Amino acid sequence: MGKTRSLICRGLIPLLAWVIPCHLIMAHGHGDPADERAIWEWSPEEIKKEVTRVRAGRDLTPESWPDDGRVAVSLSFDVDTEPVWMGFQEQSSPSYMSRGEYGARAGMPRVMALLKKHDIPATFFIPAMSMELHPQIIPMIKKNPRNEFGFHSYVHENPMRLLPSQERSVYLKAMKIFEKHVGKKPVGFRSAAWDLTESTIEIVKEMGFLYESSMMADDRPYALISKGVDTGLIELPVEWILDDWPLFQISWPSSHVALRNAEDVYSIWKDEFDGAYDEGTIYILTMHPQVIGHRYRIAMLDRLITYMKSKPGVWFATHEEIARHVKAASEK
Repeated sequence: MGKTRSLICRGLIPLLAWVIPCHLIMAHGHGDPADERAIWEWSPEEIKKEVTRVRAGRDLTPESWPDDGRVAVSLSFDVDTEPVWMGFQEQSSPSYMSRGEYGARAGMPRVMALLKKHDIPATFFIPAMSMELHPQIIPMIKKNPRNEFGFHSYVHENPMRLLPSQERSVYLKAMKIFEKHVGKKPVGFRSAAWDLTESTIEIVKEMGFLYESSMMADDRPYALISKGVDTGLIELPVEWILDDWPLFQISWPSSHVALRNAEDVYSIWKDEFDGAYDEGTIYILTMHPQVIGHRYRIAMLDRLITYMKSKPGVWFATHEEIARHVKAASEK
């Protein structure tokens, strides 16, 4: 069993490793890595404890949004470049590296041109090593003072392979690099591949973040509960159907081959926006310049933004702007 677990966690079965956390397949995770009982051997109490470590608290959707907004729309870009392949995927061949380089070289200029065309801000979650490898992307983003830089790991490492002490050390190392390039600390945290360990939320809170954006318990902003206690962190939830990676990307050596028609993705994203608009809540897209930055895909995103702007009461904001508004409204 130990060998099988190792294969999954090392990415030799990357599709499973991407979708199902290793610690829930085989054992208790970081809490007791030596425990290799199968999940059906756990007691009800053990399962409840595992499931309820981090939960969604109260709905934080405010009564209204700024600028007479009916819905808050936030476009986020995970500028992972080469680290997404080196860290989580554990691939470093020149071919994989070129796919990451494409994001900085070709994807980012198209993304920035599109945002400028529509005069809207965005949030950019960037691994520290992507900043080191491509420092030219920093001034590109800073041209619009409303744009936000968010924290997104050191080298897009798989957090499930880190011990708590390692995770804290890695994030602190990444933070130093982040501050060197950006000039200030971020207020938003997004984990690599949206996965968290049992220690992540505690570390995020210790580091002074305002919000977290890796969880999927709701379509609305909510209070983040850890071990039964309100952490004070605001969760801006994400969702795989609102992420370009599983819809467009192709990953070897797994069976994950997406390459969807852009019209299909446009239909999914438009319908999700319409739902958020009707509910009066948030609409968050997660995209990657090396994915969405291809010509026919950026054209689709252009159409989607145009459609959203045609609706009255759409507030385009960064994650930070949404989180601060939500926090202020919740404290009234």
